Amino acid sequence: MLRVLRQGLLDLGLAPAPPSKPAQGAVVSLDSKRELLTHAVQAGGLGCLALLGRGLHRLAHEPLHSALAAAHDAQDLLQRWARLERYIHSRHRVQLLAVQARSARLAHVSLRPQSPPLPAEDLVVLGVLAAFLDANGHRGVRCLAGGAPVYPVCDEAALARAVKQGRTHEWRIDWSERETPPPGPALPLTPADASWPAWVQEAYAALAQNLTAPWTLDQLAERLGQSRRSLQRGLQTQGTGFRQLQAEARYRSAGACLLQGTLPLAEIGFLCGYADQSHFTREFRLRSGLTPADFRREFAWG
Repeated sequence: MLRVLRQGLLDLGLAPAPPSKPAQGAVVSLDSKRELLTHAVQAGGLGCLALLGRGLHRLAHEPLHSALAAAHDAQDLLQRWARLERYIHSRHRVQLLAVQARSARLAHVSLRPQSPPLPAEDLVVLGVLAAFLDANGHRGVRCLAGGAPVYPVCDEAALARAVKQGRTHEWRIDWSERETPPPGPALPLTPADASWPAWVQEAYAALAQNLTAPWTLDQLAERLGQSRRSLQRGLQTQGTGFRQLQAEARYRSAGACLLQGTLPLAEIGFLCGYADQSHFTREFRLRSGLTPADFRREFAWG
């Protein structure tokens, strides 16, 4: 998030923020975020905050960007964002109140009601979501915070009223159409076992292509053109099941990332569909006998 906001400052022609403390993996401290937001407000006012998220367009080569931008539609994108917030145990969460064909109503809330998000935090997260909708191919994205237009153009007077009323956490996002298809998978595809029947290989490939999606047995059966019961029985005859095949896809993809790249462990866990870092560590060690960190240290290439 900090890299996105720093790039957003540069793209707006504002003074760059001073260096912050190094992040621990993919997780950035709340204090570091607030220091950067304070700098941004001083440099460009509250009205610039919802535009900082556009900095993510410079990071389109990164797997985390691809995982979110590859969502099937706006609702899927917002659900992926919510899963990312749960994965990193964020104290601030986006609540999806309603989604229609070309609009969504959301709220930005805190798990600690006594310490809600600051108006600056409301605006910057809303701007990041707007930028991801742009990246996902949605056109004409417009955002209101507390009824005030803030993206792509900010009504400064209306925003000041929304801040005074404490309503910047109330969001509405509208878009006009979706023109471009989403990008490809965030991670390199890991091959299925050649010994598996073709339809099992197809099932594995479907899961491996979209590890961040909340797959169900029914969705996979529909993707393969089978009934739920037929798929269930077929997997049983191969000595596996839906959850086992999904776990295999996650494990193989995580292993490939650990061997080939330098992505932070927390980011690999999210991209491979694990619920959180402890889930990643537990499941990977169960299959490999090593934690992800130990596996990378022992076997990573180069």
